[in-house]
Amino acid sequence: MPSVTELVKRYYSTVDAGDAGATSALFAADASYDRPGYPTMVGQQITDFYHGERVIESGAHSLQEIIVDGDRASSRGVFSGRLKDGSETSVGFADFFLFDTEGLIAERTTYFYQAAV
Repeated sequence: MPSVTELVKRYYSTVDAGDAGATSALFAADASYDRPGYPTMVGQQITDFYHGERVIESGAHSLQEIIVDGDRASSRGVFSGRLKDGSETSVGFADFFLFDTEGLIAERTTYFYQAAV
């Protein structure tokens, strides 16, 4: 099985390539995903998100670091791209992953670095 670092990098490679099928296949069937602005997504809701609900049209994640602790990883970086409404964006992010024994994402939580309070 690939290392946890490789699994994290695989996630960003597939999502940046715009491959919704490959991206959603990285999640376990009962996975959960927490992302600001959305209710917790579970299972098929994650697939639906990548196949249409995601507001990002295209772009790339520039990773600044990946920290691994067993089957958990955190990553930090900047996403730059275009949203479906045509606007450009560049935002810092932090992601937290939990991988299952098959190397699939069991849990993911995303945070964005932007003014909120």
